[in-house]
Amino acid sequence: MATINTSELARSFNEGEPLSFSFFYPSENTIKTLNAILAKILATTDRIFLLDMMVTILREIIINATKANAKRVYFHKMNLDIANHETYMKGIEKFKEDIVGQLDRLEGELKKSNLKVTFYTKKEEDGIKFIVTNNAPILPEELKRINLRLDNARRYKDFTEAYEEIYDETEGAGLGIVLVVLLLKSSGIDPAHYKIKTDGKVTQASLFIPYQMRPEELTTSIKQQILDDIEGIPTFPKQVLELIQMCKRRDVEIRDISEKIMQDPALSTDVLKLANSAGFITGKRVESLNEAVMNIGLKNLEALLIATSARKILDKRYTKFEQIWEHCNRTSFYARTIAAKYKLGNIIEHVSLAGLLHDLGKIILLSTDLEVTNWIADLVADRKMRTSTVMEEVSIGISHSTIGELIAEKWQLPDYLVTSIRYHHTPLEANAEYFERVCITYLANMLCGVENRKYQYYYIEESILQRFKLSDEKDLKVFHQKLKDLYNEQS
Repeated sequence: MATINTSELARSFNEGEPLSFSFFYPSENTIKTLNAILAKILATTDRIFLLDMMVTILREIIINATKANAKRVYFHKMNLDIANHETYMKGIEKFKEDIVGQLDRLEGELKKSNLKVTFYTKKEEDGIKFIVTNNAPILPEELKRINLRLDNARRYKDFTEAYEEIYDETEGAGLGIVLVVLLLKSSGIDPAHYKIKTDGKVTQASLFIPYQMRPEELTTSIKQQILDDIEGIPTFPKQVLELIQMCKRRDVEIRDISEKIMQDPALSTDVLKLANSAGFITGKRVESLNEAVMNIGLKNLEALLIATSARKILDKRYTKFEQIWEHCNRTSFYARTIAAKYKLGNIIEHVSLAGLLHDLGKIILLSTDLEVTNWIADLVADRKMRTSTVMEEVSIGISHSTIGELIAEKWQLPDYLVTSIRYHHTPLEANAEYFERVCITYLANMLCGVENRKYQYYYIEESILQRFKLSDEKDLKVFHQKLKDLYNEQS
């Protein structure tokens, strides 16, 4: 498959254009392209939290389609009649022994055959449609086994139960089909949206992902609780709000700011600590607030006021999530470093703060009342996801970026921050005024996600990589390594 611009395809998809391409064999490049498209179209529809699940599901569906084609090629190669029950049973044992698990052995023959797999997706009014077809009809015996597995999968509680009951020593037992159904069920998506059929000429596996994944009556109460929770979050202290406004004034006296900071001992300590940190130290220890404010500057002081106030409010109200804050700290450092490298000094403080606060919404999601959290865990039937917001986002149908935006608006944070928090997964949707800030926050966050194996480099929007002259993956990896090294040195 030729190299294609997946960001452009995602943009066309978002405008209602269907996406479609065919291949004989799902090579590494094909899978990378599919995953990149998936990451970007899910981001444009604010469903990025479905990425891991959908990557797994579509891979299974594509492998099943490829396997069906490979089976025809294998039977032809072995001079066996696939339509004859006796020779089918004989051939399928050999097929499993020789080919299943190592389809690449037939890659050459697949490319020479006329048997293809076609991937198709289209944005609908109420969800996303995916269709995978292969131009080989299902045999009656195959269709019977597939329907049995689909029927059974709808009643299985977990994958272990499925494996123990239907493993039949043929073709990998069709556990890929069962996995798809179980993943859909765990995410609140009706398995009826997954269908396999044939018209006698081609076989089609279709999947529909609705935007409203659970009945509205199930999610409304949880959403309302989160919105009520946000409503109940304290606003910034009056003194902090006054200081933030003072930092914006051109005629403000440093002495006046220092005197107001002195009224809060904890804030005074934070300011002095920042002034004496590696980023600002001038050779001698700063002891006075006047000197500290002059050293760090009003933009940095404003960022400090916002960041410390946000963390104090959230840490006091919710369980402390050090893992989230550590990720935010790293994102903030990467964002600041990226802005500096590309000589965007006028927004360094802005992207640094955006990186620090971009995941505010995750803290709210993970702090949902324990009783509600347990209820959600039962709904998705996967308590192993307790440490991730995926469980809550999938079940509730509201993303952490949307929740973060609501908090930022409640705190009356600057517009650039509200925008950066809202669009840190969907930068191409941000308005032109704050686009640069959002792009840097997005790139920093994606690179952190690559480190955690949550994302791959090729998930990143091409246009943003081009913007920073990082389109070549080798250059991107070198740049990323420099960021990691700098962060580790700072730490």
